[in-house]
Amino acid sequence: MKPEKILMCKPEYFDVNYTGNEFMKDNIGKTDKHKAIEQWNSLKKVYEDLGFHTVLIEPVKDLVDMVFTANQSLPFIDKSGNKSVILSKMKNDQRKEEVKYFKDFYLKNDYKIVELPDDIRYFESMGDCVLDFERNILFGGYGFRTEEKTYDIIAKYVNFKIVKLKLINPVLYHLDTCMSVLNSDTAVIQESAFDEDGINKLREHFSNLIFTDENENLKYFVCNCHCPDGKNVIVQKGSIKFRENIKETGLNLIEVETGEFMRSGGSVFCMKLMIY
Repeated sequence: MKPEKILMCKPEYFDVNYTGNEFMKDNIGKTDKHKAIEQWNSLKKVYEDLGFHTVLIEPVKDLVDMVFTANQSLPFIDKSGNKSVILSKMKNDQRKEEVKYFKDFYLKNDYKIVELPDDIRYFESMGDCVLDFERNILFGGYGFRTEEKTYDIIAKYVNFKIVKLKLINPVLYHLDTCMSVLNSDTAVIQESAFDEDGINKLREHFSNLIFTDENENLKYFVCNCHCPDGKNVIVQKGSIKFRENIKETGLNLIEVETGEFMRSGGSVFCMKLMIY
């Protein structure tokens, strides 16, 4: 069952004030707050124009990364048909407090809450879980922000087939920085992020793999694109090769501006969460 709502968080307190990944290092204190809100509003409108209902979670002062709603939770329909959610365990201390506000949101919206056991140190949800809703497959990245053993626990709750993918490039710290599922045939990947076993698994599951140009991905975050409906691919504007790749698939490309958020290491996929 594919979600039809988009959860977002207004970047009222968004800032780059610490170094949590390679992209943040040279961007501390450089955020244009007004521009960030404009960019966020434009992305929100894109989803609404495509027919999705956007739901908002209240931003919290000092939690500068709450705008990246992909990271704090993994919503799903459990084996009994109920709305459920697995809560994240964020690796960076600056983000750990975000999770309790998402827990409150889900409780108010009648979700069953699943909290991971103490021996799981970190799991960053849809940052590392890229879903193929058509085939009910969860591609799970691990190595930097999610522990591999987390997926053995998740498997007890979800109906998804789980395909584990080891991440080997520290710059591409989340799976959503190096992979996006467009439909059941096509995925976008950055080859340098995966070991040989991972590439083989992806070839087994997709008849068409779009291999992005590494420099283009790092500059325009093309692997952080999002195809919410199997028809439209939303991505940061500016790419050349990727634009041609999408044209060849017959899908519609929607280019947006997320430059302020890229300073913090996130773009389209990071700024939304599909929920039930």
